Amino acid sequence: MKVALYTSNHIADSLSVRAGWWITRKVQKGPFSSTTHIEAIHKEHSDGTVTIASSSLRDGGVRSKEILLNPLHWRIIDVPMWDVEKSIKLLSHTKGAKYDFRGAIATAFIGSPQAGRFFCNQWVGFPYLQASATFGPHHFHAICLSLGSDVTQDFFRCRS
Repeated sequence: MKVALYTSNHIADSLSVRAGWWITRKVQKGPFSSTTHIEAIHKEHSDGTVTIASSSLRDGGVRSKEILLNPLHWRIIDVPMWDVEKSIKLLSHTKGAKYDFRGAIATAFIGSPQAGRFFCNQWVGFPYLQASATFGPHHFHAICLSLGSDVTQDFFRCRS
């Protein structure tokens, strides 16, 4: 399965949203501290768009949508041992589940995830990783690279 990792700024977002992402980047450490959001790529379409799935604060929770990813904003990692069908099955069971803001905060501060709710990388990693709610986006980025390979250039070259 391919995983999309958002690594750009959020300049087009509202001031409050940008402040939240700024805090996320400040509490994360290491070479992947700029990663703020994760998506599972469920399908690649002939028009260059992809169907992605995750849990999104902006969208209110677990959802999928078709989108054209901007190569300046996303890094794409192929994790071949992760079967996309498991992620699609998870979506069928969790679609509409609320976003777990408290769980997302708990990856860097005190707290714990809320049952039945998900944040982005917790949801994407759920079928494949033990305790996926313990990882922040920067940890998840490192895990994906450790298990797979960066295919960003090839992914976007096929879409230009």
